[in-house]
Amino acid sequence: MIKVKIHCRNEDITVVEVKGHAGYAKHGRDIVCSAVSAIVQTALLAIIDISGEKVRYTVNEEEGYVYFETPAPKDRDEGIKQQAVLRAMKLGVEDIEKGYSPYVKTEVEKECL
Repeated sequence: MIKVKIHCRNEDITVVEVKGHAGYAKHGRDIVCSAVSAIVQTALLAIIDISGEKVRYTVNEEEGYVYFETPAPKDRDEGIKQQAVLRAMKLGVEDIEKGYSPYVKTEVEKECL
């Protein structure tokens, strides 16, 4: 099962952690794992593009692990862009969970809602 944890501060998403493999199908053919990976890794790439090299992250594909922290935005515009990307990621992962709940679990801090 893939577990996605989303942490917030003052209603802003600040940390994303993804652990595990879906187990929906064989390695290399798992559409659930691919979908979650594509959404989360695209969000990470967008955050790096928006905020530069100051993003702290770890990716281990074998273990099915992704962790990243959003840096403090340098201005309001950067913060708005970061949150738009992260909220889109959250919506995408939650939508996958709706269709494949035995394989994906999303845990969102109440402060994010």
